[in-house]
Amino acid sequence: MKYTVSNTIKFLSKTFPKIYSNLYLEYLKQYASTYNVNKTQLKALIIIKNNRKISMTDLCNKLNIEKGSLTSMIDDLSEKGYVTRERDTADRRKYIITITESGEIITSDFVDKLKFRLEEKFTKLTDEDKQRYISALKILEEIFDKYEQ
Repeated sequence: MKYTVSNTIKFLSKTFPKIYSNLYLEYLKQYASTYNVNKTQLKALIIIKNNRKISMTDLCNKLNIEKGSLTSMIDDLSEKGYVTRERDTADRRKYIITITESGEIITSDFVDKLKFRLEEKFTKLTDEDKQRYISALKILEEIFDKYEQ
């Protein structure tokens, strides 16, 4: 068991930063300035869009940032008209963040550009490597889905 855990940690720390950097971070940095946001704000907008609405606490966890930093960031995104922040009707201590139409436009534009760039990268793979990549993603998804239930 220790071997599996050690290998998992080694794999995650080695592989996922490469994947993140190669397939996402480069474009995140490049496009963020186009939208008058920083890369963390753009990541936040994508997370909010994908969740439709999200609590401040959940967004903090997904971005791995401090609540004070998130508050400032959400204030800025709200002033720019990209998100709204409202009290949770079920728990008045919580705030729920939703994306606005302007925020939707930014994230959709970024995701479309990201898809195009990634398609360019994937066309360079051999058919065998494409199949292996798809298979690996399916296996990881199946494994993680088992334990999220």
